[in-house]
Formats: sequence, C-alpha cells, structure tokens
Amino acid sequence: MPAVQDDEWVVAESYPVREMEANGVTPKWVEGKWLDVAEDMALIPENNVRLIVEDGVCRVEVSTYLMECMRGF
Repeated sequence: MPAVQDDEWVVAESYPVREMEANGVTPKWVEGKWLDVAEDMALIPENNVRLIVEDGVCRVEVSTYLMECMRGF
C-alpha cells in the first residue's frame, strides 16, 4: 500500500489533553485504540493512524481508507 498523503487523512477523535488526563486517559491510549482497529482490518497501523498533540489538544487522524472501512464502504 503506498504512503498516505496529507490530504488523505481525517480526524477520528479530538480532545483537550487536560480533560483526557482528568479522566485518566492518555493520548497514547487513544492512538493505541485506533492502531488496534487498523490492525484488525488487516491494514498497516503505522501507515493509517497518526497522533498529533499541539496547543493542548490531542488529535488522532486516520487515513481516509481506514475511515471508509469503518463506515462500511
């Protein structure tokens, strides 16, 4: 599978890090959840999931291919 280009990513989840930590959740845990989803769909997790933490916000982005699989397309 070719590398995913920047315009082929969609936000799967986004949360303020402060709220996550208050609830005992880490950005890495949320990322791990999506890495497991990608693996369950026989995709290469590292090529289909990325974690971005900036300005106090945790954002997990997934490839459009992974999101389409999740939606049943």
